[in-house]
Amino acid sequence: MKLCSIASGSSGNCIYIADENTHLLVDVGISKKKIVEGLSSIDVDAKTIDGILITHEHLDHIKGLGIMARAYNIPIYGTYNTLKAIHECKSTGEIDQSLYRPIEADKMFDIKSITVKPFATSHDAADPVCYTFHSNDKKIAIATDLGQYDEYIIANLK
Repeated sequence: MKLCSIASGSSGNCIYIADENTHLLVDVGISKKKIVEGLSSIDVDAKTIDGILITHEHLDHIKGLGIMARAYNIPIYGTYNTLKAIHECKSTGEIDQSLYRPIEADKMFDIKSITVKPFATSHDAADPVCYTFHSNDKKIAIATDLGQYDEYIIANLK
């Protein structure tokens, strides 16, 4: 599995996760141009992205979501309440709701060859989650804006 942080911080977040068959983004809080440039710098074509997983609806995590989804027709994964908050956010522009894929904390799902496990976190957002990614006996965990952590968070990150 591969991980590349394209952007991290209060000015925007975007992380690339992949295995040999699946290409994902976690959050897209920067411009489409910066996302495409970041992917290009690691020899990844934005057209190959299989899904965008959103941790929560704050602008530093979704700034480029509308334009990326419209440009590449990429499915968007997030909790129901996060997707609802995104839909109500004017700055992302219109997003085709058929791209929304509601998920639930602690319910694993597959995106092609990667198994994803969202898990709840404490943050001042609608219904924030962190993610673990599993492929070929390897695991990557992404935790942003934790607020507080407890044994549940630690167990998911191990």
